[in-house]
Amino acid sequence: MKPVTVLMLVAFPLYCYAGSGCSFLEEVIAKAANASVSTTEYRASLEEFINDENTANAVDKLKQCFLNQSVETLSNFNVMMVISAFSDVFRTMGQGQAGSKSVTDYAKASDECALFL
Repeated sequence: MKPVTVLMLVAFPLYCYAGSGCSFLEEVIAKAANASVSTTEYRASLEEFINDENTANAVDKLKQCFLNQSVETLSNFNVMMVISAFSDVFRTMGQGQAGSKSVTDYAKASDECALFL
Protein backbone atom coordinates (compact mmCIF):
# COMPACT_ATOMS: atom_id res chain seq x y z
CA MET A 1 0.00 0.00 0.00
CA LYS A 2 2.86 2.38 0.77
CA PRO A 3 4.40 2.08 -2.73
CA VAL A 4 1.02 2.97 -4.27
CA THR A 5 0.76 6.03 -2.04
CA VAL A 6 4.30 7.12 -2.92
CA LEU A 7 3.58 6.62 -6.62
CA MET A 8 0.43 8.74 -6.38
CA LEU A 9 2.28 11.51 -4.52
CA VAL A 10 4.96 11.56 -7.23
CA ALA A 11 2.54 11.33 -10.17
CA PHE A 12 0.07 13.95 -8.97
CA PRO A 13 2.36 16.99 -9.46
CA LEU A 14 3.24 15.71 -12.94
CA TYR A 15 -0.45 15.42 -13.78
CA CYS A 16 -1.10 18.97 -12.57
CA TYR A 17 1.73 20.42 -14.65
CA ALA A 18 0.82 18.53 -17.84
CA GLY A 19 0.19 21.59 -19.97
CA SER A 20 0.81 25.29 -20.11
CA GLY A 21 -2.35 26.13 -18.21
CA CYS A 22 -3.61 28.14 -21.17
CA SER A 23 -5.66 26.07 -23.57
CA PHE A 24 -5.81 28.88 -26.16
CA LEU A 25 -2.01 29.10 -26.27
CA GLU A 26 -1.75 25.32 -26.62
CA GLU A 27 -4.28 25.43 -29.48
CA VAL A 28 -2.36 28.20 -31.29
CA ILE A 29 0.90 26.26 -30.98
CA ALA A 30 -0.76 23.03 -32.11
CA LYS A 31 -2.21 24.77 -35.19
CA ALA A 32 1.17 26.31 -36.00
CA ALA A 33 2.84 22.89 -35.91
CA ASN A 34 0.02 21.12 -37.79
CA ALA A 35 1.01 20.76 -41.45
CA SER A 36 -2.63 20.29 -42.50
CA VAL A 37 -3.57 23.80 -41.31
CA SER A 38 -2.98 26.35 -44.08
CA THR A 39 -1.56 29.82 -43.61
CA THR A 40 -5.00 31.30 -44.35
CA GLU A 41 -6.70 29.09 -41.73
CA TYR A 42 -4.01 29.91 -39.18
CA ARG A 43 -4.38 33.65 -39.79
CA ALA A 44 -8.18 33.36 -39.50
CA SER A 45 -7.85 31.65 -36.11
CA LEU A 46 -5.80 34.62 -34.84
CA GLU A 47 -7.84 37.35 -36.56
CA GLU A 48 -8.90 39.01 -33.31
CA PHE A 49 -5.23 39.64 -32.44
CA ILE A 50 -4.16 40.98 -35.85
CA ASN A 51 -4.35 44.77 -35.87
CA ASP A 52 -2.36 45.68 -38.96
CA GLU A 53 -0.69 44.32 -42.08
CA ASN A 54 2.70 43.91 -40.37
CA THR A 55 1.18 41.62 -37.75
CA ALA A 56 -0.65 39.65 -40.45
CA ASN A 57 2.62 39.22 -42.36
CA ALA A 58 4.38 38.08 -39.18
CA VAL A 59 1.66 35.48 -38.53
CA ASP A 60 1.93 34.25 -42.13
CA LYS A 61 5.72 34.05 -41.90
CA LEU A 62 5.54 32.12 -38.62
CA LYS A 63 3.12 29.58 -40.09
CA GLN A 64 5.21 29.29 -43.26
CA CYS A 65 8.25 28.46 -41.11
CA PHE A 66 6.38 25.47 -39.74
CA LEU A 67 5.08 24.46 -43.18
CA ASN A 68 8.67 24.38 -44.47
CA GLN A 69 9.70 21.78 -41.88
CA SER A 70 9.77 18.03 -42.34
CA VAL A 71 7.29 15.73 -40.60
CA GLU A 72 10.13 14.51 -38.37
CA THR A 73 11.03 18.05 -37.30
CA LEU A 74 7.40 18.86 -36.52
CA SER A 75 7.16 15.67 -34.47
CA ASN A 76 10.31 16.66 -32.56
CA PHE A 77 8.84 20.12 -31.99
CA ASN A 78 5.73 18.58 -30.44
CA VAL A 79 7.92 16.45 -28.17
CA MET A 80 9.85 19.58 -27.17
CA MET A 81 6.59 21.32 -26.24
CA VAL A 82 5.72 18.47 -23.88
CA ILE A 83 9.20 18.63 -22.36
CA SER A 84 8.93 22.39 -21.86
CA ALA A 85 5.58 21.95 -20.12
CA PHE A 86 7.30 19.57 -17.69
CA SER A 87 10.45 21.70 -17.24
CA ASP A 88 8.95 23.54 -14.27
CA VAL A 89 8.41 20.23 -12.51
CA PHE A 90 12.04 19.20 -12.81
CA ARG A 91 13.65 22.61 -12.26
CA THR A 92 15.19 23.10 -8.84
CA MET A 93 15.68 26.38 -7.03
CA GLY A 94 18.41 28.57 -8.48
CA GLN A 95 18.97 26.68 -11.72
CA GLY A 96 17.02 28.99 -14.00
CA GLN A 97 15.19 28.07 -17.18
CA ALA A 98 15.98 24.81 -18.92
CA GLY A 99 17.05 25.09 -22.55
CA SER A 100 19.91 25.81 -24.90
CA LYS A 101 21.28 29.34 -24.72
CA SER A 102 23.34 28.88 -27.89
CA VAL A 103 20.28 27.99 -29.98
CA THR A 104 18.37 30.94 -28.54
CA ASP A 105 21.25 33.33 -29.23
CA TYR A 106 21.58 32.01 -32.79
CA ALA A 107 17.87 32.46 -33.41
CA LYS A 108 18.03 36.05 -32.16
CA ALA A 109 21.09 36.85 -34.29
CA SER A 110 19.82 35.38 -37.55
CA ASP A 111 16.78 35.84 -39.72
CA GLU A 112 16.67 32.16 -40.63
CA CYS A 113 13.47 30.24 -40.33
CA ALA A 114 14.45 26.92 -38.80
CA LEU A 115 13.58 24.70 -35.87
CA PHE A 116 16.66 23.27 -34.19
CA LEU A 117 15.66 19.93 -32.73
